[in-house]
Amino acid sequence: MNESAVRASGSARAYLQSLPTRLAASTLRQRLQGTLLLAAGLMLLLLLAVPYERQTLTVTVESAEPGRLQVYFDMGGGLSESLSTALAYPAGQTELRYRLPRGTIRGLRLDPAAGAAPLVFARIAVTGTNQHDARVLADPLQLQGPQIARDGTDEHGHARFLVAEGANDPQLPVALETPLPSNTGIAPAAWTALWWGFWLSLLGVATLQFLRLSRPTLVLALVALGLCSAMAMFSPTNGRSLHPDERLHEADARYFQRHWAPPRMDAPDLVPSFTTSPYGVTYLSEWNVVYLFAGKASRLFRELGMNEILSFRAFNLAMFALMLLGLVATGAPRGSYIPLLVTPQLWYVFSYFNGDAFPFALGMLACVVALMPDGPLQRFLQRRGPFDTATLGHVLLFCTCFGLLLLSKKNYWPVAAFIALSMSVVALRLRAGLVLALVTLLLLGVAANGAGAALAAVAGQGMLGLAGVLAVLALGYCLYSAWTLLREPDSRRGVGRIAIVLALAAAVALPWIGADAYKHRGEPGKSALIEQQRERYAAPAFKPSAADSLVEQYPGLRLQEKGVTLGGLLAAPRTWHTTTFRSFFGVYGYMEYYDADIVYRAMGWGVSALLLLALVWGLATRTLPAAEAIASAGCAAALVLASLLHSWVYDFQPQGRYVLGILVMMVPFFLRIGESPRARQLFTAAALFFFLLSAASFTRIALPHLT
Repeated sequence: MNESAVRASGSARAYLQSLPTRLAASTLRQRLQGTLLLAAGLMLLLLLAVPYERQTLTVTVESAEPGRLQVYFDMGGGLSESLSTALAYPAGQTELRYRLPRGTIRGLRLDPAAGAAPLVFARIAVTGTNQHDARVLADPLQLQGPQIARDGTDEHGHARFLVAEGANDPQLPVALETPLPSNTGIAPAAWTALWWGFWLSLLGVATLQFLRLSRPTLVLALVALGLCSAMAMFSPTNGRSLHPDERLHEADARYFQRHWAPPRMDAPDLVPSFTTSPYGVTYLSEWNVVYLFAGKASRLFRELGMNEILSFRAFNLAMFALMLLGLVATGAPRGSYIPLLVTPQLWYVFSYFNGDAFPFALGMLACVVALMPDGPLQRFLQRRGPFDTATLGHVLLFCTCFGLLLLSKKNYWPVAAFIALSMSVVALRLRAGLVLALVTLLLLGVAANGAGAALAAVAGQGMLGLAGVLAVLALGYCLYSAWTLLREPDSRRGVGRIAIVLALAAAVALPWIGADAYKHRGEPGKSALIEQQRERYAAPAFKPSAADSLVEQYPGLRLQEKGVTLGGLLAAPRTWHTTTFRSFFGVYGYMEYYDADIVYRAMGWGVSALLLLALVWGLATRTLPAAEAIASAGCAAALVLASLLHSWVYDFQPQGRYVLGILVMMVPFFLRIGESPRARQLFTAAALFFFLLSAASFTRIALPHLT
């Protein structure tokens, strides 16, 4: 044995001899990390050793035109959207691979898109890891279904199908002779338990290490930005967009590549915006300044070599990055980042071009700047310090963000109301009773504006009288409280400073509003011009002159006029609340790609428990006034109510992105968790848990289907 080997042997022996001493001297955190790491290693060995193989449904299809094929899986409880997957296919022959939902499948159904070109099905089979070892499930020559008919065979003898003209739901049921398990080998429950054990052990190791970082939640938010970037860069940019209404948003932003002011509705350059939508409408008919910034930013990004679609998506990514930069620059507490981590739906909104990401970023920045108890803006409002450079910067940042928020999508106006109310709560130390009265007026205003006549028709005199009494009592209490506040010199000065800040914010929005009003002065007015353009450019079925037939043809339009009650929106088959809840926590594409029900339940119950814990901790330590909690809950209810009424009166659209502003309203719950080391560790661990759930959904469901 040479000298180096002897030295190595001696070093190893010395290390083993000192190991008990080292273990005794290690901290509890280090010992726990070692135990969890050992457990993760053992479970990984089991995962590699035990037999388990997921099976995949493969459908070989050929078409002269690109399209989409949706497959529904019957697990014994019937067919549902949550147990379905839709995949796009290009022109020519391709093999579509559908991941089977966990469990035993009793039947299948193939749903081509309405209006699809003739389809040739060559094979419907199930395969494992070895794709050459396939088991045929059905002979396409034996299939038949409603609104689709077999039209002979192609030159290879494969079944050819034609979708019936005017079909709205073509279907090809596939009966299975024997139930189809989603896997071979050990039971899915055992396999899932091993994976959960492995990942939870690693989560414990990472959490114990992660809690030592100074700003762990910011690190997670940066990782989320990376996932958004992956979706934006790698999802298709040619052909039909996989993301909701992305082409409509692009058409509106394209207008501002050449213009700076809001358009008149009959402007010639606005024609592409009207013709892109079959409804003959444009988002530019509202005050929506996002398209001005996106159009100008697109020109800059295209100079970097991006194509036009990527340049628009890059604008949303830039808004996410600027939001994080703004939070860091303003010294936002670590808890401010937690709302950005609890749902992957927010990341999805920032990963393609739309009108929701911009106002969310504005609202998040304005909220944090306004509500930091020891921030420069609050010190200015409470006259607790000099008006220095930092204060000026915070005031200007808030006024800019808040003013632009007023020029964004209308479903973010309750967020603006929440920010203004909460800022006043912190600055003036408003009582819970006054905030409850203001929230009551907000809810009544949302109800009256969203569906006043419809609600009056179904409520009856008793309910209308009760609403009137509530409004009078709430308004009376607000006026009395205002009189009391204005009598006190300190409160009067605080009210004056809040009024100055909000007036400056309004001054940011007024030029755009004024320019829009000036361009539509006289007759015909703006509303009349919009209707004229719809009649001119909408598809025949969507023209205003065909409004009655459109309402009859599309079951989701004007449900209130059709006699559907508000309660009917919550009952099967509509279940507005269920779909909104799921899509708040991650449904991708055109409401096509869902995660497992257990994931939504875990996220929903987890976030509820986290908010309850933050509420109890905040009230117990007096770091969260009850008035702030009431403002958050009341404004969140107003946002949900506005979305519900829109689905009832106008168009049934149960989409979680319409209520993502709730995340901004969570900010007060987490602003001061860093003041206690124990609370800091607890809430950081919770943030890491929700981040992992969100990242798993985004990487397992969104990225595979949309890239």
